[in-house]
Amino acid sequence: MVGPLIDIKGVAPDFSIIALVMLSLAAGAGPATVGGFLVGLVQDLSNPMLLGLQALIKSTLGYSLGSIRGRLVFGMPLVEGLVVAIAVFAHDFFFLLVQSSLSEEQFLLPLLTRSIPVAVYSALVGIPVMRMAEFLGILRQED
Repeated sequence: MVGPLIDIKGVAPDFSIIALVMLSLAAGAGPATVGGFLVGLVQDLSNPMLLGLQALIKSTLGYSLGSIRGRLVFGMPLVEGLVVAIAVFAHDFFFLLVQSSLSEEQFLLPLLTRSIPVAVYSALVGIPVMRMAEFLGILRQED
């Protein structure tokens, strides 16, 4: 994976969310929901205690992002970076909320010290990735 190779002091971009944002913007709510579920289910296999949580959050996130794709302005890096940052933060917020209620894990400290830096870094990495996807014809403005 590329994430651990480009981490900065333990903070790596969340490429699964970047890919989910690209899928939802390119294909819409239906494919993004299925894609989010499948990616989340694969990630859930590494944590059997919370099996299904990643799949639920990612499929909901994929549906939500796919539903608003017609309202977003394509080609503006600030908008696309903001969408990636909000998606990463929302994913981590709900994951940590459920995880902290089911176990003795903390909620606020990881949210502030891990989720916000990961969201910002993912946005910064997501912008050139989305520019490349647009250049390759994967992302294009709807008619």
